[in-house]
Order: sequence, then structure tokens, then C-alpha cells
Amino acid sequence: MKKEHGQVTGLIWRGADDLVTYQKLRTYAAAHELSVAAAAKQIIKQTLDALER
Repeated sequence: MKKEHGQVTGLIWRGADDLVTYQKLRTYAAAHELSVAAAAKQIIKQTLDALER
């Protein structure tokens, strides 16, 4: 498989706590009509931007 520049392989979700977090992310993504990957990227960007303030 050839990766594109900037492509991330993804997150590994293991255990009950990770599953709960993934389910919350999936629910957020659905509510905002985003893919799970796009939702994760959006949340990470918003969080990092808030930390810079």
C-alpha cells in the first residue's frame, strides 16, 4: 500500500475505555455529518488551537 504525503495510519482502539472514546467520537462525527477521521482531525485542531491561547 502506498501512502500519500501526510497520511496517518490511524489510531488503535483497545480496551473498554478506548471503545467508549471511539463511540463518543463516532456519535460526534454523525451529529456533524463528518467521517470519524474528519471529526478526529477537527477535534484535535480545535484543542491544539485552544491550548495556544
